[in-house]
Amino acid sequence: MVRVKTMVNIKDDFKNLDLTVGDVFSKDARLKARNVNVFYGINKAIDNVTIDIGNKEVISFIGPSGCGKSTFLRCFNRMNDTIDSCRIEGKITLEDENIYDDKIDVVPLRARIGMVFQKPNPFPKSIYDNVAYGPRIHGLSENKEHLDNIVEESLKRAGLWEEVNDRLLSPGTGLSGGQQQRLCIARAIAVSPEVILMDEPCSALDPIATAKIEELIHELGNEYSIVIVTHSMQQAARVSKRTAYFHLGKLIEVGKTKEIFTRPRHNQTEAYISGKIG
Repeated sequence: MVRVKTMVNIKDDFKNLDLTVGDVFSKDARLKARNVNVFYGINKAIDNVTIDIGNKEVISFIGPSGCGKSTFLRCFNRMNDTIDSCRIEGKITLEDENIYDDKIDVVPLRARIGMVFQKPNPFPKSIYDNVAYGPRIHGLSENKEHLDNIVEESLKRAGLWEEVNDRLLSPGTGLSGGQQQRLCIARAIAVSPEVILMDEPCSALDPIATAKIEELIHELGNEYSIVIVTHSMQQAARVSKRTAYFHLGKLIEVGKTKEIFTRPRHNQTEAYISGKIG
C-alpha cells in the first residue's frame, strides 16, 4: 500500500520550482500536482514535481528512459498503490479534491481518470463485453438498450465501430494490435472519464496503426484532458499542445510544444531535443 504524506506549505504553488522552467501552471487546471516526490524503498524516483494538467488539454511527457515520466503518470490514478515499496509525498488534486485522501475510493477514481497502457490489454471477453465492463461495474447503464448505446458510442468515438459492428460478440483478443489499442481506448471512455492517461500507447504498433491512434488523440483532446508518455519526440510534436521534459526524476521544463522543440529555455532540454543526451 502506498503511504502518502502531504507536505506543508502546499498553498505556495511556487515553492521549490527553481529547477523547473516554463509554463508549469494552467489557468483552467483539471489536475494539479504539487511538490510530488515518489520513493521506491530508499530510492527517489520523482523529485519535487509541480505541474498542472489543463482542461481539455493534450500534454506529452518526454525524457530519456528511466527519467520517471511513467512513474509520475501512474501517480495521477494511484496505479503506484499496487507497488508495496512505493511511497508518495506531496499533493495531487482532481477538481481541487485530494486524490490521496484516505476517504477516496480508487475504483471510482480510476473511472474518472482512465488509463491506456503500452501494450494493448483487452479482456479475454467479447468486443462488446470489453466496452460494457466499466459501465456495468460502475452502474452507469439503466438497461440493456442504454448499455448498447454506450458501447456503440464508445466504439464510434474510438474510431472502431465501422470495423467491428458486425462481430461484437467475437473475442477482443482476435483484433489486430492497433484495433486492440483502440478497443482499450473505447473501454476507457465508456465510463465518461475526465482525464485519460496514455503510457506509450503506440510503442507496440506499426506506423499505420500509430497514425490512427494519433488522429484519435487529436479528436479526443476536444473532450478530455489527455496525458501521454512517449519516447517519440516526433509524436509529442504531432499530438500535444504542451510538453513536459523530465530528467532523472526532475521536471526540467514545461511549455508549448512548438516552443519546447524550437526554442527550449533550459540547456538540458536543448541537449535532449538535439540528441546530445538520451
